[in-house]
Amino acid sequence: MNHLQISTDPTLLGADLLPESLTTSPSVSTFLPEEDASTCLLLPETPSPPLDFSHPLTPSMGNATDNHVRDSVTGDDDQAAETSSSSGSSGIGMVAPVGAGAANLFSHNSYQHLRKKSDVVKAGQDGSMHHAASLGIAVTKDMPGFVHWNWPLIRKCTFFVFLALIVAMVGIVVAMIATLPKSCNPPATWYKGSVFYEVFPASFQDTNDDGLGDIRGLIGRAEYFKTLGIGAVRLNSIFPSKHYPDHFQEVTSLLDVDEVLGKVEDVQKLAATLHERNISLVLDLPIHPFLEHLSPPTIDLDRLPNRTDGDMITSEFLRLSRSITTKPESGTVVSDVLRFWLTRTGVDGFYVKGLEHFADDPLLVENVKEWKYLLGPDRILMVGQKFVEQLPERTVRDVLSQVDLVDVYLDVSNGTDGIASTVQDAIQGRLLRGVDHPWIHWSLGSVSERRLTSGLSPNATLAATLMELTLPGTPSIFYGDEISLEEANDPKGEHVDTQHLHHLAAMVWDSAQNQFTSRGSLPWLPRSASASLHHLDYVIEAIALRKRSPSIYQNAVVKEGQMLPNTDIKSNQNEILVIQRWYPRRNSFATVANLGPKRVSLDLTAMFYSGEIVAGSSLKHERVYFDRFEINPLETIVINPMLNHYLALNNTRIEPAIVRNEEMANK
Repeated sequence: MNHLQISTDPTLLGADLLPESLTTSPSVSTFLPEEDASTCLLLPETPSPPLDFSHPLTPSMGNATDNHVRDSVTGDDDQAAETSSSSGSSGIGMVAPVGAGAANLFSHNSYQHLRKKSDVVKAGQDGSMHHAASLGIAVTKDMPGFVHWNWPLIRKCTFFVFLALIVAMVGIVVAMIATLPKSCNPPATWYKGSVFYEVFPASFQDTNDDGLGDIRGLIGRAEYFKTLGIGAVRLNSIFPSKHYPDHFQEVTSLLDVDEVLGKVEDVQKLAATLHERNISLVLDLPIHPFLEHLSPPTIDLDRLPNRTDGDMITSEFLRLSRSITTKPESGTVVSDVLRFWLTRTGVDGFYVKGLEHFADDPLLVENVKEWKYLLGPDRILMVGQKFVEQLPERTVRDVLSQVDLVDVYLDVSNGTDGIASTVQDAIQGRLLRGVDHPWIHWSLGSVSERRLTSGLSPNATLAATLMELTLPGTPSIFYGDEISLEEANDPKGEHVDTQHLHHLAAMVWDSAQNQFTSRGSLPWLPRSASASLHHLDYVIEAIALRKRSPSIYQNAVVKEGQMLPNTDIKSNQNEILVIQRWYPRRNSFATVANLGPKRVSLDLTAMFYSGEIVAGSSLKHERVYFDRFEINPLETIVINPMLNHYLALNNTRIEPAIVRNEEMANK
């Protein structure tokens, strides 16, 4: 038995069965005494691998033999133990130089690492690499450059950069979500579908205690306009006259403000104040009887570029505006008047009144084109319905293509049949035949018409106003109609000389606010008989509903360049008016107005099944059924209905039926 516990008995090895050459070859006896020889049968020509070979990235898998070798290592790298045998058994002999580097190979879980450059000793002249005993593998100058990078610092920086990017992306997503619109309604130009508010400045608010309203009073009421939710304030005549405001129609200049109202600078400040609240300012421009005829255009439109970029100010516009350094004489052309007010005050449009007297003027089309060019696409040109009706057929298209709004007066005194006829004529007439045609501007009151409450209950004004706010186009509220303001009260006949102006009574304000003028002053007209301030909430509610509902503020449905109506008007002889409004993929609305003196019960099941009240009644959000829909006299209710789908699909027109009319009247 040798030290490996392997038997050397020839009988066990079966030597008699082996060739003689193998049994007689040198074996144990030929080794030196201090050397251990392997008794394993090795091929004569197979060299033994060196003990110091190891893959630099392979860990040592330690065992008992490794420990024996590690324990037997002594001395430095130049010392080695040698064993030899005869030439016939050269494959058995091994040379095993073992140093500190080799010892690491045999250690348990020992890995080889790349070292820093500073730890490496340059190679000697013989090409051998010398290094410290603690080094595993030397890093030479031939190594790639990235080996010498500061990888711990790089990992830290990469982590924090990645974390910062994640935080930034989360912040961007949150900001995008927070800025998303609450609704996805189709957009509309500022004057399309919004509500205008017409004001007679002398009767709105007095600030200098002279009994007459002024421009500064309008500035002080800017928050009131914002509360209403209107889109524009339209000022009636503010120009100097022989005796303003009693004879405000007798204008003496179109390029100044009457001294009773203030100065041009006040109008500029008013426009800026309103613009801060996203409200526009429009001026009435009464050219008749101030002008007797239209003058030739001042610019050649054929040589100027199209005003389609939304920029009002062009080089040609500025050149022409510089020439107006002083106020021109009364005979100045309308174009000069527009330039003056645009450059001095920044107003957003004009209602040119009295154009019907120039319908046959040969220079009309050229003048209208020039006016619209000066205004640009973002400012409006407004005309009256009478002017459109008197236009020759040859000029209708050319004129209407330059006009943005057409004012249509809605005479409630004609009853529901008259209202329905006016609305149908406006929708199906000249005004909505093309995409480029103007929108309708509805008016229930004006400086030339009496108040709706004249001879009627104040509820008549509220019912008519709520009905108007659901019509297609751009509705207008005459100042005071939102609170059912009545005409000036003169029971003793002390103001007969101003009786034609009594519908322009001073505005009434809530007791918590400043009144029209101070207590020590009297308004220029007798005070109004009464005003229903609680009606204001209903009007504000209806305006807010209009602003958020495309079915109401959209004039029509535009599909493939065609204007498809989104309004249906129904009426009968019993002063009942039903208006249906709809828009694709939006809520539809039904406005039921009773403009008669009796309470009625309607059977509307031919059109609707049920619905929810959304405006016009104290029973807001109440569920209603249309088999017996009851409505009070002089009342308008806006409902979000559930349509009769069969009739809607077949476009069936059914008139509302009146049930128990006399019975309700008796009650």
